[in-house]
Amino acid sequence: MDSIETPFSNNTIDIATLPDFEEVAMNPVREKLLTKHLLQTGVWFLLVIAFGVFMYFQDEILVGGIISGIVTFFLIFVVFNFIKKQPRYAYAIREKDLIYKRGFLLSKTTVVSFNRIQHVSINRSVLDKWLDLSTLKIFTAGGSGSDVKIPGLDPTVAEKLKEALAGKIANENV
Repeated sequence: MDSIETPFSNNTIDIATLPDFEEVAMNPVREKLLTKHLLQTGVWFLLVIAFGVFMYFQDEILVGGIISGIVTFFLIFVVFNFIKKQPRYAYAIREKDLIYKRGFLLSKTTVVSFNRIQHVSINRSVLDKWLDLSTLKIFTAGGSGSDVKIPGLDPTVAEKLKEALAGKIANENV
């Protein structure tokens, strides 16, 4: 067997020369996403009220009141969190990757390189169709499900993003 010798180099990179993803101009999602979240939480509020009324007629006012109060307090916190995190949903597509930011109490930024993306799909629930929203799902190599979900997109924008990402994926795999 012939031995093949190739020069190997693994030079260090100056961290100061790396691009800063936080300086990228981000695209916000539609404000109708907040409406969707508030409608979904409103359904839970109605269920809590129904439970409280049911417990009242079962002569379990104290137990029903305590449970309803705790769940109501939690739902108010959820609504507050939705309102605060709505402006923080944003995404950007760069030359070689996609950036997605979200969260209020626990903010999270995900940067996905195009060479890791395996598949892109669009999801629309009944409520999404009613509010004219779409969710872009991005599946990466090694993931068991979609690794990035960008909710609250205009359906035409979601379709354009899907096509652009599919084109980037095809170019990366060539």
